Amino acid sequence: EFSFQPTISSIMWRQRLSSAVVADNFGRQPSRCLAAPYLWHWRVNWKPKPALSEAEVPRDQRRLPIRPKVPTSNAGSLVSPGAKWHYTQSRAIFRGPELVHNKLIHKQFGVQALEAGVMLHNHFETIRMSLNRKLDLDRMFAVWRVDAPWMAGYKRPPGLTLGGGKRDPKFYKSPVKDERIILELGGNLDWQEAFRMLRQMAGYLPFKARFVSQEMLDFEQRYDQYVSEVNVNPFDFDFVRKHNLCNVERHLTPYAIKHGRRWW
Repeated sequence: EFSFQPTISSIMWRQRLSSAVVADNFGRQPSRCLAAPYLWHWRVNWKPKPALSEAEVPRDQRRLPIRPKVPTSNAGSLVSPGAKWHYTQSRAIFRGPELVHNKLIHKQFGVQALEAGVMLHNHFETIRMSLNRKLDLDRMFAVWRVDAPWMAGYKRPPGLTLGGGKRDPKFYKSPVKDERIILELGGNLDWQEAFRMLRQMAGYLPFKARFVSQEMLDFEQRYDQYVSEVNVNPFDFDFVRKHNLCNVERHLTPYAIKHGRRWW
């Protein structure tokens, strides 16, 4: 037990108090290096978390796997194996919200896209190497929710004469829609641990993304439902667009009519 001593500075007092808290929960006196970075807080749970069993998630499947740089399978395609895949721009793939992969499968934590974009192979590798280095494999696991790069991308050297047909693919990319779940993190961990790791992973992406938890998604769903139920204004966006009040359709794009006012 530590008693308050006026001669001790506030920083040394916090370090000694954190040492006492860690020692009380872990049953031993921690070293100076272990106790120094931590400050006592009443909302932080210092008790150790239990480990995952092999039946829940096998240990060799708890890391993020490597994504291939080039598609390796032509399943379901008429192109012969080993041939190069050619695609048009297909910008309709990026428009609108994600309606399928917008929920957490494991009901814990994840990274969600806030706008449409593409993920290249270097984005997959940066996130994989950074997150696998931070994972505690005894009690954590991570899974991808985005397909490996499959859509061909093309480049032309500067000053090249136009024409000559479509060139060979230079790289492959994975299209991502708004509200798409990029990856998930689960296991025996608190939201503080998940937030520190996944906030950094969201910053590696080439588009806006955020950390999400199952509690956050449930609250947003309840909030949207509550707003729609208590709304007393009959002239909402869908009503005005459906009845074409004041000839608003001449100011709207086909994508706003199809997907709603958020996705113009």
